[in-house]
Amino acid sequence: MHAASFMHALHTPLAFSAVHDGFVLQKSVASTPLAGQLLSQCMAAAVESRGTPIRPRFEFTRREGHGGKLEVVSVAPPATTASYRAWCVEAIAGDIKDTICRVSDNAFDPQENANIPTVMYELPDGQEIAIGTDRFAIPEILFNPALLEGYAPVAARLKAAGGFESLQGIHHLANDCISQCDVDVRKDLYGGLVLTGGTAGFAALRDRLEKEVAELAPQMAKVKVVCSANAVERRYGVWIGGSILASLGTFQQMWMSKAEYREYGAGLIHKKAP
Repeated sequence: MHAASFMHALHTPLAFSAVHDGFVLQKSVASTPLAGQLLSQCMAAAVESRGTPIRPRFEFTRREGHGGKLEVVSVAPPATTASYRAWCVEAIAGDIKDTICRVSDNAFDPQENANIPTVMYELPDGQEIAIGTDRFAIPEILFNPALLEGYAPVAARLKAAGGFESLQGIHHLANDCISQCDVDVRKDLYGGLVLTGGTAGFAALRDRLEKEVAELAPQMAKVKVVCSANAVERRYGVWIGGSILASLGTFQQMWMSKAEYREYGAGLIHKKAP
């Protein structure tokens, strides 16, 4: 198997890893915070910046009012933590993102497309919001991290954590991942880019990534990005692969016990399961 794998899950960083003949090439492994969770935070910031608060479901209930119409009634929130509330808001923002966002066929400039048609979305509490340029601008962050400046709360957190200025688009990271490998295997890796995870569900992401990587790759390289046509397999491909591996009889030889971990550390896993 020859593949450069790009895993984009909702609550983890985007990970890049080259696989050759069934072995992970450790020197190629890289990650970036440009992942589904960050994009969900950008969507939440975009909605709330327009004066529409995203209310978690535990903060209200719907009751039948006059004329049989359902009315939203605020309720006393349970004893929850601020982090749990933030997680609930991110989950709603993530659904907005997954429902209406798509990747532009070419580089997207929000200022040049300020009059783009909007799409309506109904929040759990019944509020309707109109999403315009953010439909394309938020996925575009994957290719142009500078657009994060338009979502001030998210950009501020990244800057506080450090490394904001060094962020690269996923097409550059994909190319760098392959470039870290030996010259002899790069052709196979360019021809087998595997895209999987939650954000892999963005419409047109596969075609755009293939196009952008092809512009960076050596002239003779044939770039091909593949992802499952089945939405469930595309989203949970990493976990499906892990379950298949765990079901193999040979997998028991790769287990690392707690005692082994304490004695040899995490590095032992690379010897038991290269």
